[in-house]
Amino acid sequence: MLPNVQQVLATARIHYRHYHARNLTLEDLGSKRTEVENSLQKIFKATPKKGWPYDAQRLINRLKRHWEEWFTFLTYPEVKPDNNDAERALRPIVIHRKVSGGARSDWGAELVTQMFSFLETMRLQGQNAIVQLCELFSLAGRSPPGLEM
Repeated sequence: MLPNVQQVLATARIHYRHYHARNLTLEDLGSKRTEVENSLQKIFKATPKKGWPYDAQRLINRLKRHWEEWFTFLTYPEVKPDNNDAERALRPIVIHRKVSGGARSDWGAELVTQMFSFLETMRLQGQNAIVQLCELFSLAGRSPPGLEM
């Protein structure tokens, strides 16, 4: 009996966790990627007589289209198997947009995008955004706005 796609994807994540728990070597992890990919290929080839339901076929097409990307975390275990960090980084921007009603112009939208990008970069690097902005202004030979002395 064939496993379903969800079982195969869950197995891939289990292999990833086993590697990080030091129960698998990097070489073992690579062979597990091959096993996972082979399992998916078997599922794809076992097309039902009436064909796949529309949603299932869309999923299969997407998996095939992005084949090399799906299991990167089984080849490069420093890459996480999900995008939760990226989703968390976007959350403040989404909240700002909902609370403020969004930017009123393309220029404003670009400004907000760059501002949040800068602030998140400073946070990830453990730096103080205000200090860095003052440093940038001083390098440009100007006082920061509102801080003229």
